[in-house]
Amino acid sequence: MPEVTVTIPLYGDHGGRAGLAAVTGAWLAQDVPCEVVVATAGDLGVDLPGVRVVHADPGIRSAGTLRNIAAAEARSPVLCLTDSDVLPLGRDYVRRALRLADGAAFAQPWMYRLPGGAAALERAGLPEPVDIRVTAPAGRTCYVTAAPGPALVPYGGERMERELMGAGGVRMPTPMVWPPPPAYDPDLPSWMQRQAPFHWGQLMMPAERFAEVGGYCPAYTGWGCEDDDLLTKIASRVPPVRAWMAEPSLTCLHLEHPRHYVAGPEWDANKARLRERLAAGPAAMIEEDLRSAEARFRIP
Repeated sequence: MPEVTVTIPLYGDHGGRAGLAAVTGAWLAQDVPCEVVVATAGDLGVDLPGVRVVHADPGIRSAGTLRNIAAAEARSPVLCLTDSDVLPLGRDYVRRALRLADGAAFAQPWMYRLPGGAAALERAGLPEPVDIRVTAPAGRTCYVTAAPGPALVPYGGERMERELMGAGGVRMPTPMVWPPPPAYDPDLPSWMQRQAPFHWGQLMMPAERFAEVGGYCPAYTGWGCEDDDLLTKIASRVPPVRAWMAEPSLTCLHLEHPRHYVAGPEWDANKARLRERLAAGPAAMIEEDLRSAEARFRIP
């Protein structure tokens, strides 16, 4: 039986579809037995050996709702809630994350960003992504480029800055990265061009903890805010282990792709919804989500 269930959502024309085979393969290659459950709103369009695929309503436009659907299918006592464009580096990633979390919630691992995404990996002829290493100490670079051989190399020209950033009601020092010009996506809003070198969304926790707080709030649609919401609820029950601070050598790789969905009415509505829920407080947020039929889970 698997020790960890990795849940991945996919809907619409999200660019993560291009690298999904590499991402799921990296999770399945871990030295801790993992199962991968992909909840998709519509056809995947790609073959994923060893992956359990759950076909959801094609009209769903919510990563949180899809992760809830995937989590309900889990056969392990631990959930890793992540994305279709983020893969772990190193076959010991899950084992080290479990040890670091020690039964609590593991959040926000350090993340390298690869402009060009899955196509860049393929062009460079790199080996299995899980075996790739970055030729720079963790914590000193974020954007990387693919070169022939089993390594990614820093773009260079980045500037690390320290500023305060709210997270789950807690203000903390956060490194922000100003990416070098080649990494810019001209379609991104300017605030998105300043990227934090950690994966905001990835959370690993006992499945019973996820169910205890009502899972993801199903009220968010499109991109953004559902992860902030869940992290706030979890942090009200147990302090999360913020991996980018606790162990920056525990790293992931983000396969960068155009993100046309980060602005617009859905994003504005999500921000307003998050502000409203945060004002009510974590206890009220959890109570509301537990009342939702969609957020009632079968505990492994």
